[in-house]
Amino acid sequence: MKQNRISRIGKHVLSAALAMLLLPLCLPAVIHAQEANRTPSSPLLAPDAPDQPNAMTLSVLGKCQYSDDGVIFTNLAKGHLFEPGAIVRTGDNARTDLFFRRTGTTVRLQAGTELRIEKMTLTMKDGLPVVHTLLDLRTGRIFTVVRSAVAGSTLEIRNAAGRSLVEGSGVGRYIITADGTHVAAQGSVIPLKVVGENGVTVIAAGQQFDKKDGKMLAASPTLWVKDMIELDELQAATEEPAAKEPSLKP
Repeated sequence: MKQNRISRIGKHVLSAALAMLLLPLCLPAVIHAQEANRTPSSPLLAPDAPDQPNAMTLSVLGKCQYSDDGVIFTNLAKGHLFEPGAIVRTGDNARTDLFFRRTGTTVRLQAGTELRIEKMTLTMKDGLPVVHTLLDLRTGRIFTVVRSAVAGSTLEIRNAAGRSLVEGSGVGRYIITADGTHVAAQGSVIPLKVVGENGVTVIAAGQQFDKKDGKMLAASPTLWVKDMIELDELQAATEEPAAKEPSLKP
């Protein structure tokens, strides 16, 4: 009787020891199975910052450079991704197109242009995702095509005239120079607002504003014919990447 009890106790001890030995071998398989059953919304499988806007190089013509810290500049290539703080430069007879993801906005830097990407943020307002983009145009000029789906999203460009603000939903086509000339091309649904020392100037489609004279003029079709053709090309180049972007609407 006593021997049977000792035998039973020995079997229990042996079973417990065997389970402890097998646990480290089985645990990874259990963990892997749990990870495989996670839903796509789980932190493990979620992509890095999927909702945060960024900028990507669509095309590069000639010698263009960029810097992440403003000190070391590297040759720019197609497909490069930018984070806030990056500086982009275009050389003589060079240009580059930047596509701002999550907004559908494309900016073409013409030759001899320097642009700093100050800010790209996404916030929620009234249940809608709103994107705010701030660019510092230091030299040269840019062409911009905006495709805004959410009225609260903004594109802001700093230059010698102060701040140029694009706010609203729809399509806008603009030419902006670092020294303060602004053109809202024909077909722009969203007006361009210039916020300067003397208040706010609203530039509608087909109008031109010059900081030097402080006057609003009709954009000359003859003077801007080449630029209008480039804007048409830039808008067409935007359609494909913009169509692939996830909708900002919930």
